[in-house]
Amino acid sequence: MRGQPAVLVANPTAQSGKAADWIRVARAKLDEAHVPHRFVSSEPHGGTIAVVRNLIDAGTRVVIYMGGDGTFAEVAKGVLGSEHAADVAMGMLPTGTANDQGKSFGLASGPASLEHNVAVIAAGAVVGCDVGALEIERSGRSIHRDLFFDSFSVGLGAASLETRNRDRELVGRIPGLGAIYRDQLVYAGAVLKRFAESYLVDIKFELEAVVDGAVHQFGSVLDVIVKNTKIFGGEWVLDPAAESDDGRFELVPILGRRDFGKKMMGTLRRSPVGLDDLAELGFEAAAPVHGARFELIVRGDTLPSAQCDGEELPAGDRYRIDVAKRALRLIVPREEVEAAGTDVSGAAWQKVHG
Repeated sequence: MRGQPAVLVANPTAQSGKAADWIRVARAKLDEAHVPHRFVSSEPHGGTIAVVRNLIDAGTRVVIYMGGDGTFAEVAKGVLGSEHAADVAMGMLPTGTANDQGKSFGLASGPASLEHNVAVIAAGAVVGCDVGALEIERSGRSIHRDLFFDSFSVGLGAASLETRNRDRELVGRIPGLGAIYRDQLVYAGAVLKRFAESYLVDIKFELEAVVDGAVHQFGSVLDVIVKNTKIFGGEWVLDPAAESDDGRFELVPILGRRDFGKKMMGTLRRSPVGLDDLAELGFEAAAPVHGARFELIVRGDTLPSAQCDGEELPAGDRYRIDVAKRALRLIVPREEVEAAGTDVSGAAWQKVHG
């Protein structure tokens, strides 16, 4: 840490104020593990990115996020937006809803896992993580640029996210209901609502995907997911062969309601029936496409919703994604390092930073 304490970034008002207690516990565990640190509160409306960037440019070399995948993304963007990203290691204390990032790297989530996850940070084993650089175009004009670390999607999932956000806002206005109808339950309800609507209104679209120069045509697309880490939605592994440090993402098409059902059943982590079992029964699911450079061209009467890492994005008719191999350095359990390389490519960092 070069004489500088680590910085713990979290939102003390999250989880209806419970996060403040979790932060106190995490800080006590870090002290017990002899990890010098200081606490910095996250900022609303994306302000955390600038806070983290400034801390790193001032000398910080270890940043620890505590929260959900959204907090992970903001802290990671702050790291990559600094002038010293290749020298920074990022620790993880996942306490959110899905926690795709932490789970993908072998970390359990929630306050009960803080002691173990702090021990992982104290051990200091670092692995590289790929990063997606996204550009959205509409009618030939670039309208948005972003980075993502877990997943990007267009279609049903992103539309469900929009519905979830609206529902969560409405539920929060009803005293007592927010304590019951929350987190994954709200998202599951939104997915079911959008899925039911697909029987009444045609929400499918056509997609042309150019992956590393090869053209793939998909008709009747309900959703398309471009995935980096293994876990999706907290409980699904859409592609068991996915690796977060191989310089390639996985494009997973959801071709209609039947394909949706196959993937929801066959890729659920605790499901007794896998995709191979379904295939033997004659239920083939659309296979993922792997690559380092993607161009997705959407065709349809309306532009489907888009999201990355659980945040709503402006919808476009063309999406470009470049993968920067191992551009982010994460502190993970030792076994994760033994299963992967640890080098961070300077060229990859320049690609993201540019």
